[in-house]
Amino acid sequence: MSNSTYLPPARLRAGLERVIRALEWTTCALIMAMMLLTFFDVVGRYVFSSPIFGASEMISALLALTIFAGLGITNARDEHIVVELVDHHFRKISPRIYDAIIQGFSIFAMGLVAFVLAEVAFEAYHLNARTFVLEIPQYWVAGGVSFLAVLSVFSQIAGVFLILTQSKI
Repeated sequence: MSNSTYLPPARLRAGLERVIRALEWTTCALIMAMMLLTFFDVVGRYVFSSPIFGASEMISALLALTIFAGLGITNARDEHIVVELVDHHFRKISPRIYDAIIQGFSIFAMGLVAFVLAEVAFEAYHLNARTFVLEIPQYWVAGGVSFLAVLSVFSQIAGVFLILTQSKI
């Protein structure tokens, strides 16, 4: 294998850390926007009897983006909440094989989610679908969520590679 195609774990870890940092800042900004929008919507509704037009639609879009931005961080670090009721018996037999199967299934499932979200974004684009209240093009949100899902898959693959090479993030 030539040096130009091989990405050493140190460079991969550094790149993944930059992606995670960007996702963390993105998530913070999205949560801050949701918080401020909710605050001003509630104040407008109860103090001035004038809520922000389309606030719930904007908050829904921000929530979807927040979830998938956070999912990229969680996938990269392999910090999912795990409930092991039965599988600890299988882990005892061969921990490496068990982890490889679980990680492979997780990558497959997240890839499937990313693929379906990309299809939704392309369909919304081709149909020129718009949101009900604000009439924002739906592909903006669907495309953003799809991009974050794809980024999540790549960060999960990089995180698994680093874990397998004992170069934990």
